[in-house]
Amino acid sequence: MKKTILVYKNISAGCLSLMIGSGSRLMFTAMLIAGLSACRKSGFLDQKKLSQIDENTVFTDSLNSWNYVNSRYSNLSYSWEPNRWGRGGVDAASDEVQSANAPTEQETYWAGGAINPSNVTAEIWTITWQQVRAVNIFLKNQLRIPMTANTKKLLEGQMRFLRAWYYATMLKTYGGFPLIGNTIFSDGDAIDLPRNTYEECLNYIISECDAAASLLPVDFVAATGNPADYGRATKGAALALKARLLLYAASPLVNVSRGDDPARLVSLGNTDPNRWKLAADAAQAVINLGQYTLFRRVTPFFYNQFLNGLTAATPNSEAVFSFLPATTTQNNMIRETLANPATRGTRYQSTPSCFPLQELVDAFGMANGKAIDDPASGYPGTGNNMYLNRDPRFYATITYNGGLRFLNGKATDQPVWTYTGDIPSSPTNDASISGARTDGIYTATGTSTGYFAYKMLANNVANGGVELNRPRILIRYAEVLLNAAEANNEFSGPSSQIYTWLKDIRDRAGIAAGTDGMYGMKASMTQAEMRTFLQRERQVELALEEHRFWDVRRWKTAPQVLNQDLHGMEITRASNGSYSYRTIVVRKNVFRDNMYFFPIPQAELTKAPSMKQNPGY
Repeated sequence: MKKTILVYKNISAGCLSLMIGSGSRLMFTAMLIAGLSACRKSGFLDQKKLSQIDENTVFTDSLNSWNYVNSRYSNLSYSWEPNRWGRGGVDAASDEVQSANAPTEQETYWAGGAINPSNVTAEIWTITWQQVRAVNIFLKNQLRIPMTANTKKLLEGQMRFLRAWYYATMLKTYGGFPLIGNTIFSDGDAIDLPRNTYEECLNYIISECDAAASLLPVDFVAATGNPADYGRATKGAALALKARLLLYAASPLVNVSRGDDPARLVSLGNTDPNRWKLAADAAQAVINLGQYTLFRRVTPFFYNQFLNGLTAATPNSEAVFSFLPATTTQNNMIRETLANPATRGTRYQSTPSCFPLQELVDAFGMANGKAIDDPASGYPGTGNNMYLNRDPRFYATITYNGGLRFLNGKATDQPVWTYTGDIPSSPTNDASISGARTDGIYTATGTSTGYFAYKMLANNVANGGVELNRPRILIRYAEVLLNAAEANNEFSGPSSQIYTWLKDIRDRAGIAAGTDGMYGMKASMTQAEMRTFLQRERQVELALEEHRFWDVRRWKTAPQVLNQDLHGMEITRASNGSYSYRTIVVRKNVFRDNMYFFPIPQAELTKAPSMKQNPGY
């Protein structure tokens, strides 16, 4: 099939943002856009060849208009990708993983408490305004697109959702930002806009989610009859984004009055418990659609959900909203490239990074559902049996010393060795025996924590393998259930419904129900006990999915969780084959009160003096 890439002149992209250059003028920078889908029989993120078209050509042609909408999906996972800051992303700026990055990488600034307006990345700020301007250009032109009213409705719904998505990322990152509505600024416009309050921005995004939900179908493929439309935004995606936003708004970080925030840029100005009810109702609206269930199609369920759901013929019932990459490129093997042990490297492999910390390892309980610090859990403590009989999600998330992974040339999965000390010398070319020389702690290409990440990684790409056109699941049903559980608990305490949701999650995980049918949970928890339980459950269920960084902030537990030493496990092998274990400090993490939000990049404040910096910067 003939394919093209569209370069839109003066209409889509580059800075096209609230980025004011010298002389207080808006700066425009051309950007190459993936035009996507030469015909509607292909997946809507298939790339195309180069052609030059202008605004009039785009919106007076139905196919070009579809392609323009498709292009807005291109940055959907920009805050989720593990390589957004180098090789660790937000996971490496929390208590989840340690990165192998240099001291000048973003996650290192965050981990060391050194982030400031001059060294913070401007990626989110820039991408948001690029995409918002492109959406506004579409809304300006949508009436003249030669399509039926119903098709225009589907396009508008997607665009308004996508604008809400990019703005939602902006809100959790910076707090309030300048609201511009449908305004499109032109070259020569002087732009010096103040930031709107957190509440004004929240209400605007919520209204856009509601508007998108009213325009979008529950099932896009069923609505259009075209399997190529699988992966587009739906009513469920819009409602789930709304639920997530309201959960954040109800949380202690912003559901408060702050003396250092008189303009209410990062707070709502008062504490209102009814905000939890709004969040609970919003999550319930997603549940009530009846469209989603926890993934139970391919065993092991929890592991395989991240590698399934590529087409309308094999959908992932748990994926409320996911981004399917446009092409089979290096980016589709990025997690393996960043996280695989060197003995299991991909064709793009360099030095692995993203090594799980002991704090994440210890968050996983036992197969009976009990936390490892519960005397009834059966946890043996540090030693040879410390990785046995753990919560099955542990084995789908972490590769530990002796954990099994695919190895080229072997009929069965082979152990990954992360130890130091006495390493067998023969045969040195057999990673199943001598792999610690490459993967072991303290080696140049090995782990720095004693662990490798495994979640969302395919087990069959070692040293090559096929490209992976897998979805990036950005909202999944397990999160919706956990959001509903947290909001309901905070508003009215534990309930049988909360337990039902949690049992479903734990059953899918493979945790034993037990003779009491409680999946390791304590019956009749208090509100405080349930709060602690839910926070741990989110840490385990949603690990490495760009939640932990934000969760510890919105709960305001970051000072306790992040302002401390973070650890790894040093395992030393003796010549007789026995192991000794020692917990080691991997990094001295620092968290300061100003780090609840990102600073506005200094370059943007210089361009727009009316914008105020966040507290503490």
